[in-house]
Amino acid sequence: MSQSEEFWKTRSEKYNNLNWVTDDSYLNAIIEAGNFTKDDKILDVGTGTGVIAHTVAPLAKEIIGVDISQDMLQHSNWKDNKYFLRRDIRDRIFHEGVFDKVTARMVFHHIIEDTQKAMDECYHVLRPGGKMILAEGVPPTKELKDAYEEIFKLKEERIVFLEEDLVQMFEKAGFKDVNVITHLQKGFSVTNWIENAGGLSDDVKKKILDLHINGTDEFKRIYNLRIVDNECLIDTKSLIVVGTK
Repeated sequence: MSQSEEFWKTRSEKYNNLNWVTDDSYLNAIIEAGNFTKDDKILDVGTGTGVIAHTVAPLAKEIIGVDISQDMLQHSNWKDNKYFLRRDIRDRIFHEGVFDKVTARMVFHHIIEDTQKAMDECYHVLRPGGKMILAEGVPPTKELKDAYEEIFKLKEERIVFLEEDLVQMFEKAGFKDVNVITHLQKGFSVTNWIENAGGLSDDVKKKILDLHINGTDEFKRIYNLRIVDNECLIDTKSLIVVGTK
């Protein structure tokens, strides 16, 4: 089993216990941004356990979820108009112009290599006029990017995007009318996050928590950090980026 397979196998076991994964405010923001219709055929990239696919499916004609991890997909549910495939979006999977919409939530930061190629393929599979809806967690400010990166280095290898990085990736692929929507998830539980991230040692969990609790005054102010009933809560920032082919 490769390192990537081990990572996702471990993570799949508790993934749906992560509060942010099923957070209604986040899901509703994506639904609103996507403007889905009953005629839409949708591709959900990095579908994982299928949360986005299941959320969007009642609003669409058909949705296909793809993911590189069979362990994550085993937690999805083949039912009604939903289909799940083990595939890598960086490969040429579908013909050009097959889909009306492509969704990708909290996926692209995991695509360390050939990231632009993945975005180019999302563009390729869309019909003219089709839309890409991407959601990504980002540092709350540019000034806190270093602190954000320091925290995540303890957890996993990932890309840390700023808004301009995401917009540039869209535009380089050929998307037009790129629109960025800011979503704040208030009361994000750092405690829940580290306990259900999968594969973290107690030492790493403590280090991540300490970096939050012992952060600078600016860090704690911008994140609106507070301790409630022994839980460390912050307000996190995500961007929902929508582009048209």
